[in-house]
Amino acid sequence: MIRRFLDRLGDRAQLSGEGLDALVVAGEARLPHKPITRDAFVDRIADGLLAGDGPVTSLEDVCAADLYLACALGKGDAKALAIFEAEFLPMVRQSVGKVDSAKAFVDEVSQRVREKLLVGEEPAIDQYRGTGPLSRWVRVIATRVALDLKRADSKLSDDDDDAVASLPAPDDPELEVIWRTCAVEYKAALTQAFGRLTAKDRTLLRQRFIDDLDIEALGRVHRVHPSTVFRWIEKITERLAEETRASLMDKLRLSESQAHSMERMVASQIQLSLPRLLRGGKRER
Repeated sequence: MIRRFLDRLGDRAQLSGEGLDALVVAGEARLPHKPITRDAFVDRIADGLLAGDGPVTSLEDVCAADLYLACALGKGDAKALAIFEAEFLPMVRQSVGKVDSAKAFVDEVSQRVREKLLVGEEPAIDQYRGTGPLSRWVRVIATRVALDLKRADSKLSDDDDDAVASLPAPDDPELEVIWRTCAVEYKAALTQAFGRLTAKDRTLLRQRFIDDLDIEALGRVHRVHPSTVFRWIEKITERLAEETRASLMDKLRLSESQAHSMERMVASQIQLSLPRLLRGGKRER
């Protein structure tokens, strides 16, 4: 094991490998079911040291338990993921709350951090070197994501707030009449329904309608079959449409014919509304 470690370091090695066994034992103690092979863990230690500046001179600063956990998280190990949810996600929420304490903001950023760190073919957790506490590293990531989102919000123009209300009227004459009389109410009802979505649902919609990821790509990102992603999106949009219709029916006095037209109008507008709402609608504070 030591020979493998020194071979990985090559000319930059200025150490004997003393203490490597202790690092491996400490790492495996974090997850006793040992989801990472010793060779893979030794390689990860070497890679982390090589990523720094200057010659490698010491193993003393390697956070073995944290690095081992990060390796397991990158592999999608279930027990490692449970530790992340229980121990690290509260830290994420605390860091995000210092940027903006609104629950909707904290929920959304926390979901984005989770996906950034743990989802995809190259999750960001694989970039952790183990030369500092994992908790501090995760907090830095969370703060950066939160600040980026706040900066993006600050760039929205006033016109973006009216993005949903400025949608074109439907081509159907009957629906156009309904649209002209309830466009403002429609915007309010849809925005309210959108605000009740979970952070995960909003992120999925943003990936589909803003980032323009197709179903195949989303399946790879979320590690599920594309048909599963399709069903997720279908259920989310159906829920939005149903809640929007119910809210409008409750607020407006419509005849039976107008009610049927309202259902058709919402169905025709929901797909047009989502990209504008995702791009321009401001979060509830």
